[in-house]
Amino acid sequence: MARPKEFDPSKALDQALELFLVKGYEAASVQELCSTMGINRGSLYETFGDKEALFVACLERYREKQERELFITLERNDADPQQQLEAFLEASAESTQQNQQRGRGCFMANSTLGSAATLKPVLERVEAYQAFQEDALYRFLENAANRGLLREGVQPREAARFLVAIKQGIHVAARTAVGREALPDVRRMAIKAVF
Repeated sequence: MARPKEFDPSKALDQALELFLVKGYEAASVQELCSTMGINRGSLYETFGDKEALFVACLERYREKQERELFITLERNDADPQQQLEAFLEASAESTQQNQQRGRGCFMANSTLGSAATLKPVLERVEAYQAFQEDALYRFLENAANRGLLREGVQPREAARFLVAIKQGIHVAARTAVGREALPDVRRMAIKAVF
């Protein structure tokens, strides 16, 4: 009979995510992960698998948080879509600024650009997150189109892809003072492009 876990796997996963956010995949050692999570190596391997599997689980956790905290902004079907998009893009920039103040970047952006993206399971999760973002924005824009609120000639799928690229650019721009100064213009132009 297996012994009950003496730690909360959900809390341990959040702690691992925090370390990966600060250090990235390569720089975070298994020992640091164990120390941060408050578990031993055996518990890490038994519960999460190896370091790669733990990183993949952290990518999934991050996506869940993004769905709850950021993309929920786009789900109201009766709200003003211009205000929703403004709030969504502003929240994206604020998230990056908060992460930077805590010594970390956007987890998905860092994972996309880092060496961990060469690992097939990581690349699959990064691509799935890109598809998730595009689909969420597509549904939002399709709803606006059905209400007659999109700019004439704007195709929801193309606009969704454009807005994913804008969001990713915001995560990069928000990391510098010069970039942050430009963000109101970026948001305004993105909104004008689709509404």
